[in-house]
Amino acid sequence: MENIATLNFINKQTYSREDVLKFYEGANNLLRTEQVLFEKLLPAIKDKKILDIGIGGGRTTAHLLEISNDYTGVDYVTEFVDKTAEKYPNARVLWADATNLEQFADETFDFILFSYNGLDSISNDARLKLMREANRVLKADGVFMFSSHNRDYRYFNKLPWQQKFQFNKGFLIFFLHCLYHLPKHFKMKKHEIYTDEYAIINDGDHRFSLLLYYISIRNQKKQLAEIGFENVEAYDMDGELVESDAESHWIHYLARKNGEQTQLCEQSSVNVRSKKFFSATLLPAFTTFCELLSYHPV
Repeated sequence: MENIATLNFINKQTYSREDVLKFYEGANNLLRTEQVLFEKLLPAIKDKKILDIGIGGGRTTAHLLEISNDYTGVDYVTEFVDKTAEKYPNARVLWADATNLEQFADETFDFILFSYNGLDSISNDARLKLMREANRVLKADGVFMFSSHNRDYRYFNKLPWQQKFQFNKGFLIFFLHCLYHLPKHFKMKKHEIYTDEYAIINDGDHRFSLLLYYISIRNQKKQLAEIGFENVEAYDMDGELVESDAESHWIHYLARKNGEQTQLCEQSSVNVRSKKFFSATLLPAFTTFCELLSYHPV
């Protein structure tokens, strides 16, 4: 419990830092995989209701507004909400904790996005709550798209210089920068969590300042299926569909809300109404008709 509280505190504090705010405020371009998936989804989400979770500095806001004006962006860092609202005055931008989207009714949105591995900055319990909330506010057959760190990545839990690199001036500067902040990394390691399903580790992001969630494609698909998503697809950093991958640090997912339960409920409602109509109207009329046929005047 202590680790969960510490994780949430450390990550939110990092995202509120001025240098981190400036980093996300300056980010405007889509990743290659995002471009591929937006194009793939365009016919299904054009002019539909969109929820953008963890908007940061509004990196995806402009791109999603081109797809639909029915856009809502949310973040749990107040500074991000204020900056994005100022940057895009025509967009609906709100403060929200995505683990409790009580301001939105069931089946409100056609498409939900949580980009840039934002889902990885919260605890496992909070992650599952967020996924359940995404499932709740999605319409039947709606799509949830997000990215997550890949535990099967060949350089998982490796320091920058333990990974593949090209030795040059740029790398030397980067190496010295990492070396300077390395004591922070060793201090953060006591907060790491390792389970068979996932790991939460301190990698090099924002000068070793975050605790981030890593999960394999197999376990992420299982997690989503247990919540009620179906037809889950995983994509590598080039936008290629994959079943497993050791080369991509991040994996993007498309998960569709299972519409079967909603359809069954609707069908059940129709059946109940039909039975009531038959009992209240057709059955008495049929009985009367039969009585008339069997009536013989004396």
